Amino acid sequence: MKKRQLFTALALIILSLLVLDFEPVDALPQSQYDLPLCLPGAFNNDPGDCLPLGPSQSAKALADQGFPYPMRGLSAHKPDASLSELPERVAIVGGSDTPIYASLNDAIAGGPPINTIVGAGGRYVSVIESAQSGGRTFVRTKSGGWVEATPFWSWPRWQGLAFYATPNHNFGFTIDNINSYTAPSFASAPTQNSYPKYDAFPIYNYADAEGYKWYEVAPGEWIPSLKSREVLVDTHRPEGVDRDRWIAIDLEHQTLAVYENGELKFATVIASGAGELYSDPGVYEVYHKVESHTMQGSYSANRADFFYYENVPWALYYNHAQAIHGVYWPAILGIPQSHGCINMFPGDANWLFQWTELGEYVYVFDPSGKTPMPTPTPMGTPPQPIFTPTPKP
Repeated sequence: MKKRQLFTALALIILSLLVLDFEPVDALPQSQYDLPLCLPGAFNNDPGDCLPLGPSQSAKALADQGFPYPMRGLSAHKPDASLSELPERVAIVGGSDTPIYASLNDAIAGGPPINTIVGAGGRYVSVIESAQSGGRTFVRTKSGGWVEATPFWSWPRWQGLAFYATPNHNFGFTIDNINSYTAPSFASAPTQNSYPKYDAFPIYNYADAEGYKWYEVAPGEWIPSLKSREVLVDTHRPEGVDRDRWIAIDLEHQTLAVYENGELKFATVIASGAGELYSDPGVYEVYHKVESHTMQGSYSANRADFFYYENVPWALYYNHAQAIHGVYWPAILGIPQSHGCINMFPGDANWLFQWTELGEYVYVFDPSGKTPMPTPTPMGTPPQPIFTPTPKP
């Protein structure tokens, strides 16, 4: 009897469950069950069919701080290293006023000179051949004379960057070895990352602190402008430029960029004119190209600053005596130091020389506004003639 009652009770329970009105699972509101995680990505809007959590949440947080996802390096490469080879050999002249002799024998014996390289500053001569005597080295220059000088092979071979694609953010170059910091302050803890001289880095965020601009190059990693220079990426054609090719020279940041058809093609560090011999802002056209020639001159009454450089490579004259050219002598790019020209290391000057055509636009600007603008040329002035800064022999 008890078993029959138990079976009856179980039957009633099962019957009651069968007659209940259950809603099918697919009809449940979507919010009542979990969606799958989205594949990693920075979602600005709710994707609807997945949950933007985990890696996607981290990517979105980085994107909100200005960091792209995925983070990639610059789409650029170093140009061919052979571009850094000088078109002609050079030697450095030491001492003060240095005599030039007609023959090697006269140079060794100290015979009557035929000319003199004056001064005691930077003086370099071409080398056609060299000879040694009594522990002294003499070279025959392109002009045919012999002078005591020391051939050298240690000119700078660093090169800037040629670009496959235009970056969507600014970037920079270091001008000395430097460590990065965990915050925009010299008092903050340094990171474990160090950057060698003339290394490139991306820029995602900015801060002004302790008298310098600071660049955030990775999440929580900062580099100060004390030992770095920024390239402002701007593909818009400057006012006064009516073609889709131009060279942009930034006097404040001491950088040079090349644009063609709305794309960045090349960028590097330069050294412009210093003090009263500053490089003139403005829009100019390249009017003279010369692969190798002599530059000499002085800007003081006593000629104490006289300089004499033979075989200056790959010069592009664009504003009377102001030119873009290579430097093989000791120089620290990123700091104004020339007599008005735009100095570049040889490999960069060669790249630019090969790219540039006569009539190419040169846009020289100073975002800080501190460089004086040159006096405008009066209307009706004849076209600018080719100006050779050094008399030819």
